[in-house]
Amino acid sequence: MSFKLKSAWAARAALLSTAILGLAACGGGSYGPAFTMQLLHVSDADGSDQTTLNSVANLSGLVTKFKADYPNNTLVLSSGDNYIPGPRFNAANDSSLTTLLGVAEVGRGDIAFLNAMGVQASVIGNHELDLGPKQFADLIKTSGTWKGAQFPYLAYNVDFTKDSNTSGSKVANGLDASGLTGGKLAGWTKIVVAGETIGVIGASSPVFKNITTTGGLEFTPTLTGTEPNIDTLAAEIQKGVDEMTAAGINKVVLLAHMQTIATEKALATKLKNVDIIVAGGSNTLLTDETDTVRAGDASAGVYPFQTTSASGEPVVVVNVDADYKYLGRFIAPFDAKGVLLPGGFNTTLSGAWKTSETDDTAGGVTPNSTVQAIRDALKSVLVAKDGTSFGKTSVFLEGRRTAVRNQETNFGNMTADANLWYAKLYDTTAQISLKNGGGIRSEIGEVVAAPGAISVASLEPPKANASANRKAGEVSQLAIETALKFNNKLWVFDVTATQLKSLLEHGVATLGSQGRFPQVGGLSFSYDPSKTAQALDANFVVTTEGQRIRSLKVGNDVVVSNGVIIGDGNRNFRLVTLSFLAGRGDGYPFPSVLPNKTDLTTTMTSATAGGAASTSTATLGSEQDAFMKYMKSQYGTNAYNTPDTAEAADLRIQNLSARTDKVLP
Repeated sequence: MSFKLKSAWAARAALLSTAILGLAACGGGSYGPAFTMQLLHVSDADGSDQTTLNSVANLSGLVTKFKADYPNNTLVLSSGDNYIPGPRFNAANDSSLTTLLGVAEVGRGDIAFLNAMGVQASVIGNHELDLGPKQFADLIKTSGTWKGAQFPYLAYNVDFTKDSNTSGSKVANGLDASGLTGGKLAGWTKIVVAGETIGVIGASSPVFKNITTTGGLEFTPTLTGTEPNIDTLAAEIQKGVDEMTAAGINKVVLLAHMQTIATEKALATKLKNVDIIVAGGSNTLLTDETDTVRAGDASAGVYPFQTTSASGEPVVVVNVDADYKYLGRFIAPFDAKGVLLPGGFNTTLSGAWKTSETDDTAGGVTPNSTVQAIRDALKSVLVAKDGTSFGKTSVFLEGRRTAVRNQETNFGNMTADANLWYAKLYDTTAQISLKNGGGIRSEIGEVVAAPGAISVASLEPPKANASANRKAGEVSQLAIETALKFNNKLWVFDVTATQLKSLLEHGVATLGSQGRFPQVGGLSFSYDPSKTAQALDANFVVTTEGQRIRSLKVGNDVVVSNGVIIGDGNRNFRLVTLSFLAGRGDGYPFPSVLPNKTDLTTTMTSATAGGAASTSTATLGSEQDAFMKYMKSQYGTNAYNTPDTAEAADLRIQNLSARTDKVLP
């Protein structure tokens, strides 16, 4: 059978459920609990896309079934890592998902799963931040017909106001979760269950600073080693718990994404007035004696883990394994003072409930139709687009926002080079390539922080996707379309030496994750951020000459030395760039008339563009088409193998606050 509840137990379970609800309804007293709550919990959908997508529909049916058993007494929560950047995450960006999501965009399929299943709150996991706070905030907030997360994300020990991307979504602690839709962030919230107020507080591990992209977010306590100090961490969380008890809340659930369940177990003994801790990040499968597990899985301990809190009362820790392989279910009996009654714990109903990957209706459940529809659409995209590859890489292609908007990256180099290579197929005089870092929307590869990891995440090339028949290291259509989402037209035209310096001055005039930051091919330059920045008026006329570009070389032609144009400032270079930038996007001061302009979308032919590469799936003359054909031509057999470098080792774009100038001999 797919579930732990075998048919022989069905009648007994129904009687137990009826009896417990009856006791809760009549007030309990010495004969039973005053209040019984059913907690359903999930976490860590961050491993296998195939397992997650194959399991989620059956899990949604379990949620529906168990809610029906306790229609008024159920609380549904997540302990984080609700998604992870990768093929499944990217597939939601496909236009075929528009009807289901309102607006198709990366990651929205995973949030839509949780919305459909009625998740009421989640803590922030490390993978929510893999692409930075802006990507996280944009994903969960309302945008047009996209509803965003219909539940709050919680983390009491994270200061959301310290990052401009999340500060606007921060709301006061203690608000009712039912009103916190559209990407709201808080430390704790309250949820009314059968007339009883439950306090739900979140806590995210300070080790996130080592394993994900936290931007300006501040975590308390500050991490001084590789693991957080339990006493200071508990003291910080306790402040939020004390706020709840001061408000008269006597039943508290802590959503703790601590990476290691040992940390959550230690917190259980350090905190006062916390009843249930839902662990996250370690993928720990806790089970009881009536649970059955999937083939190859093994229990890592008893569900629930029981101990005594710092206030001398019972407290439990619950957790199940990742990727929707199990639904956690804890039937929690409380006395009239809000204290758990361990003598009333029920192993028949509580525990890790195994799901099926092969039968959405296994166990007699009815899957959520919305979950099924989104799952099916995502799988269709993966089969069609993640199974179509255009080349290989043996290294992580760095396209994350905080990298490409601040420094040279290997992916920035590749896509700039691809555009130049492509332009030369039509126009052999093309010499240089310029694009904006903001036009690169994601990495190609995997940010890997293994379950329980507390050290710096590793950056790895794309994993294999067996369901799409894609091998490890292959760069798929889906990955390219996601990374180069805007798919700008490519234009080729002349720029003078003076104009080229001015364009690069603009690219580095405002620093700090700006979309204008350049990625280049066919040239190299250095800049000094301490020097005067270029300024423009509303008509793109330079009002302050920039002095940041110190060296600039095109091939062997020295264009700038020590900040001064060398030779004839009016000599021309043939440039390929994005139509967005050429149209003064990101404020680039291109002239209104572009000399000798060629629009590759109108002049490139299949014969011209396909002469050195196989057919792609993108529009002729576009940056996606360029990258697909470049990859196929250059790295179709031998994988790209140039790893990304630290800023101090960058060669094309040399930041003189991080290294010495080596652009010129």
